[in-house]
Amino acid sequence: MRFSLIIALAALAACQPLPQPFSHEGAPPNELLKLADGQGITVLPVTDRAGAPLEILSTDMVRALHAQNVPATYGGGGRSSYLLFGHFSPPSTPPALIWTLRTQEGDDVGTVVQPLRNDTGEPARLAAHNAFERTATAIAALIQDEPPGEAVPPPLHIGDVAGAPGDGNSRLRAAIEQILPRTGLEMAPLAAADSLIVTGAVTLGREPGGEQIVEIDWTVWDPFGVEVGTIAQARAVPAGSLDANWGLIANEAALAGAVGIAEMIRQIDWSQGFQPPSG
Repeated sequence: MRFSLIIALAALAACQPLPQPFSHEGAPPNELLKLADGQGITVLPVTDRAGAPLEILSTDMVRALHAQNVPATYGGGGRSSYLLFGHFSPPSTPPALIWTLRTQEGDDVGTVVQPLRNDTGEPARLAAHNAFERTATAIAALIQDEPPGEAVPPPLHIGDVAGAPGDGNSRLRAAIEQILPRTGLEMAPLAAADSLIVTGAVTLGREPGGEQIVEIDWTVWDPFGVEVGTIAQARAVPAGSLDANWGLIANEAALAGAVGIAEMIRQIDWSQGFQPPSG
């Protein structure tokens, strides 16, 4: 069994929403790499006043909670202990997002108001980031009686990427190596006994109608060569378009892959370290 996440390689930009949370099948291969139930939060979709979903607000909150060492995912069906609901303040009041934290049983834990008016003089993007950071800090305080324990994810080393035509292998490797540190994960310049290894495998298949299906598997391994999980991606492209130059496709694939890897790594309890495979 392994972790899996299917992500279409859509045109992604840094300001767009995170992919949907991954689903898992059974336990990870390494018995010590157990999912952390603990104080996790599932952030439910935020909608505007007309009921249209605003995914970026929910996924920005997920990122902000991760920065507070709070396990968080977006959407439903998770193993989290808490549910976080966000809604806009009434039109007659100052613009704000009102976040309500509840247990799975529906009991209110607390409410945090996130002002949306920028009176700080900061650039809009920075002000929004800081507002989410402050709000996530307040939400984390609702469930953290003491600072979280030291269960920091191991550093990641980027290994080989293989199977891509043209400059795909080198471009994908360079892109994932550049983007993964931006998720907050620590990187290891060399594979070591205390680091995870990320590898990439690319497969291109021919399809009727002049298209190819590009499949990329980003696999995370522990130091003993045991698979921790895989992020699987697929996209249709014009046949032959990647035979020489991958261009922005490599960056788009690496961005989606890095987000998926970070989500997966943060859902694992690393407090007990690695376990050598039995036998």
